[in-house]
Amino acid sequence: MRLWTLGSGSKGNALLLECGDTRVLIDAGFPARTLAARLAAIGVAPGSIAACVMTHEHIDHVRGAASAQAKWGWSLHASAGTVSGAECFADATVTPFATGETLSIGRAEVATVATSHDASEPVGLVVTDRASGVRAAIIYDLGVATTEVREAVRDVDVLVIEANHDEGMLRGGPYPRYLQNRIASRSGHLSNRASAALCVEAAHGGLNHVVLAHLSETNNDHGLATATVTGALGRTRFRGRVSTAAQHSAVGPFCAKHSRTARVEQLAFAL
Repeated sequence: MRLWTLGSGSKGNALLLECGDTRVLIDAGFPARTLAARLAAIGVAPGSIAACVMTHEHIDHVRGAASAQAKWGWSLHASAGTVSGAECFADATVTPFATGETLSIGRAEVATVATSHDASEPVGLVVTDRASGVRAAIIYDLGVATTEVREAVRDVDVLVIEANHDEGMLRGGPYPRYLQNRIASRSGHLSNRASAALCVEAAHGGLNHVVLAHLSETNNDHGLATATVTGALGRTRFRGRVSTAAQHSAVGPFCAKHSRTARVEQLAFAL
């Protein structure tokens, strides 16, 4: 499995997962032209993508989905609440799923989990490569890590997790109070501190990458977010790498070091 962030933040979100010859886009929050340019930067043809799975209906996650389907024939998938809540889907064909359902797309199994965000039926995703057993969790746009989310991110090889804001920068920044309260609420966005706490809970020796996503360009700093999460993970078994997603460019690929299938086979042979 290989994973790239194509851009993450309030101006748009998209993430590419590659499981062998199966390519799945998570969110399409940029115009089709921008998606094509970001994909070209990592050597991927838009027409090679099989499907796009969307986490919720906010425009920074679905902006380019309908036009991408028209241009490149992607199948689109979203929760029933997301489908009903997104006006831009009027001219698109979107297959709805129930939260908690697992989608099968080529070599990728995409499990969905409810998240706490101010959208109709938002989800986080855990993608498993059927051939290698490698697992990646994509969890952003949530105000609090629920029990379901904490269970979902356990024992993954790559964790893409929101680190939206520094609490001090948010409260001392230019946003009006109502918007500050919305961001900091249980249906808003995770702070660096909350993200670090979830990463600590998810940490294990096989976690290769933590990718911090959806950083605010106003209320956060890449160095501060990285330091907060890295410092917390330093007290765990985590020996991987912490990276940050960029808003305006592709970052990656992030790969697991070993196939889980190979590890199981090696253990069986040793026994």
